[in-house]
Amino acid sequence: MKIHIKTFGCTANRADSHRIMQLLASEGHVFIDNPDLADLVVVNTCTVTQTTQQKVLKYINSVSDLGKDIVVAGCLPAAQPDILDGIGCPSVTPASLDDITDIVGSNIVDSNGITAPALYNVPILEGVTGIVSISQGCAGQCSYCIVKQARGKLVSRPVPNIVDETRLLVRHGAREIQLTSQDTSAYGRDMSVKLPELLRAVTAVEGDYMIRVGMMNPFTVIDIIDDIIESFKDSHIFKFLHIPIQSGSDRVLQHMNRRHTSEDFKYIVDTFRNNFPGMVISTDFIVGYPTETEQDFIDTLELLKEIRPQKVNITRYSPRPNTPSSQLRDLPSWKKKERSR
Repeated sequence: MKIHIKTFGCTANRADSHRIMQLLASEGHVFIDNPDLADLVVVNTCTVTQTTQQKVLKYINSVSDLGKDIVVAGCLPAAQPDILDGIGCPSVTPASLDDITDIVGSNIVDSNGITAPALYNVPILEGVTGIVSISQGCAGQCSYCIVKQARGKLVSRPVPNIVDETRLLVRHGAREIQLTSQDTSAYGRDMSVKLPELLRAVTAVEGDYMIRVGMMNPFTVIDIIDDIIESFKDSHIFKFLHIPIQSGSDRVLQHMNRRHTSEDFKYIVDTFRNNFPGMVISTDFIVGYPTETEQDFIDTLELLKEIRPQKVNITRYSPRPNTPSSQLRDLPSWKKKERSR
């Protein structure tokens, strides 16, 4: 069967799409770039904002209009399965990816037990980049976030599994390894190891490659920052830090249940920059949270001017179903739009 995979959302979703490809390749299926020529389209969804969700649903409907068979994967069926009731297609969640082989079935003609198992272990690269998921879920409980409903509590992968996958990717030509998670600095909080130990193990893999460590949340960084700094000194690790602040107002951060302050954020950024002068800082802000006042917004702008990150991702707040903040009175859309400019 010819299959096209469309992926929306974060790097973790891209890692899940690679996993889906490996699973279905092990059953003899092939993958194509053109959905028009596909027998089946797998849509790996994102529901982090209302805007993204609308794009996802529009795409699903367009594929359905073409008469294609569809399997919906990702965060949408995990967090809001009722939305898919009217579409009438099977789905898998991040926790049930392996079920996709039962849904799609096998396309193996010569079932001699040699070809398919070999395909399963072939890593899939994006050019020269390999994506390695180190955990699922997170340790936080942010008031606005629907991803927790989709991905659940933190479940970290064992270090040896991650190291083995990294080694395979490097052997197959990966020059960049992206370690991805909903919060990489939360890695191992459910086990006896932490992110620095993982980084030391991964950087011991021989080869010519670099490691890009994915997003970290301030409250999980600050307790282990010294060890993280030491592990970042390895020459295999990009001096890159993606650390979302979401608001420069401590009052709003408390309402968001972010479990850190603006001073915590500044301390982390300053510590990284003091140790690595060329450090690239990327951060995220949410504007228009329901309790955000004009002064709160000004505090956010002042923090942004003070930190001067190299990259800033700005998102207009949108209420997500079954989150605590969705019960609050939303700000007018014009005000959120004005603040996001």
